[in-house]
Amino acid sequence: MDASRRLGLAGFFATAVTFGPARNGYGLFLPEIRGEFGLSTQVLGFVASGLYAGYLGALLAVGLLAARTGPRLPVLVGLLSAGVGMALVAFSPNPAILAAGVVLAGTGAGWSWAPYNDAVGREVPASSRDRVLSVISTGTTFGITVAGLAALAATTYGLPWRAAWFAFAAVSLAAAALNAALLYPGTAEARETKAAGWPDLGWFWCAASAPLFGVALSFGVTNAVYWSFAADLVSGAAGSPPATGPLLYVGLGTFGFAGLATGEAVARFGLRRTLAATLVSLGVAVGLLGLAPGSLPAVAASAALFGSGVMFMSALLSLWSSAVFRERPSTGFTAALLVFGTGSIVGPALVGAAADEYGLGWIFIFVAALAISTALIRPAPDGNGPGF
Repeated sequence: MDASRRLGLAGFFATAVTFGPARNGYGLFLPEIRGEFGLSTQVLGFVASGLYAGYLGALLAVGLLAARTGPRLPVLVGLLSAGVGMALVAFSPNPAILAAGVVLAGTGAGWSWAPYNDAVGREVPASSRDRVLSVISTGTTFGITVAGLAALAATTYGLPWRAAWFAFAAVSLAAAALNAALLYPGTAEARETKAAGWPDLGWFWCAASAPLFGVALSFGVTNAVYWSFAADLVSGAAGSPPATGPLLYVGLGTFGFAGLATGEAVARFGLRRTLAATLVSLGVAVGLLGLAPGSLPAVAASAALFGSGVMFMSALLSLWSSAVFRERPSTGFTAALLVFGTGSIVGPALVGAAADEYGLGWIFIFVAALAISTALIRPAPDGNGPGF
């Protein structure tokens, strides 16, 4: 198996688990969790922020570890963390154990994505890198679709929501075994990077990185708020059937496969236009739920726009950061994800604090305005970039 297929397959399933049920399963099952444990929106918001804080902590660790060991070790740590965390959720007897499991599962996403940027940069020909990175990032959609179908089955047939989390944990361990077989250990290039040392802060900040970090921060807020509260918002709307939340996630995952076309879209239309269109799509998707959470056409349109938009945006951050930080793509991508993670922590915490006073609908409208206004940020021109 050549490097493109090997890394694409391993990365697809790693992101499917860690960015699917491990990171986004909490929002999907939020109505069930709220009902069983009797938690308020404020507490649920803080747990969601804790999830993204765990993600951020793992990103800090992987930035130091991946360059020294190669991709296999951090990816395996991420998949095992996701598996153990989801098992804790499945067997949680109280809110404290539940929160610990949610946070631990959330760290898996931080461990398991960025190392693939280095692996792809070292092993995949330049002509195929954008396509392979798009395949890896789009693994998320498969995981979200499967998680949504599991929740739909639980809702339809009255199965315990905990059974789905137990199944997610088992799949995470299987994905760890697959990555252990397909990923190579540390390479000579990794040892050379270790010898070179960690770059100082000035290496991260330049004219080209400022727009990247601004978009990453806004996307972090938008992404975390939607995934954490969208299912709860539509499930609690007047007239919504119980299956609306799971169906929303199935739609998000299904339309997310559009992210496979990110590399081709950037090559044809350029990064600037593709980025602006994606951010507007995300804003409209969030705004639709804020304005009409009980309307099935609005929910369907939101799923289509957000599912495709979030996968495009995830791939765009990967492609964009690899162009800005060419010498160390994994380290640069980790920096962008750290900024993204900061926005992800702030977003749910603010929603939890403000939801009781203003309502989730108005919060979603505000976040929609934030996403659309971010489309005004323009990537710095770079003749060597991916179709700027």
